[in-house]
Amino acid sequence: MTKKVCVNCGRPSYSAAMESAWICPHCGTDITKTKTGFTMPAECFWCGERMVRLKSGQSVCPSCGWRYEEVRR
Repeated sequence: MTKKVCVNCGRPSYSAAMESAWICPHCGTDITKTKTGFTMPAECFWCGERMVRLKSGQSVCPSCGWRYEEVRR
């Protein structure tokens, strides 16, 4: 998952898309060219439950089972 911090309002925005236009969901500023930061999700994308980090580096949701593993390029 990719994180960008809006240069206009300073709030974070998260996305799984890498190659599309990126508009801040909070203020509408185009942050497509803003540098990204990769982050492991703290909450499940699907149900909002707190993620648990495994020794393998994956994160898993204890409620719905959704798994996340950061892919490094």
